[in-house]
Amino acid sequence: MKTHTLAIKGMGSNHCVMVVKGIIGKHEGAEMENIEIGTATIRVDETKTSKEAVVADIEKMGYKVES
Repeated sequence: MKTHTLAIKGMGSNHCVMVVKGIIGKHEGAEMENIEIGTATIRVDETKTSKEAVVADIEKMGYKVES
C-alpha cells in the first residue's frame, strides 16, 4: 500500500470533511489515515484502486485536489 497526502481546496468545514471521508470510504483498497479541514492522508492498495480514481471522485464533488 502506498501513502498519499492530498491537499483539498474547498474542504472548509466539518461537513466537507465528512463528504470527502465518505467518498474515500467507497473505494475498496483505500484507507483513511488522517483527515482534517484542507488535507487528507490516504493509503491505497493499487491492486484494487488508484490514487487517481479517488482524486477523480473527490473532484466530481467540486473540490480541487493537489497531491
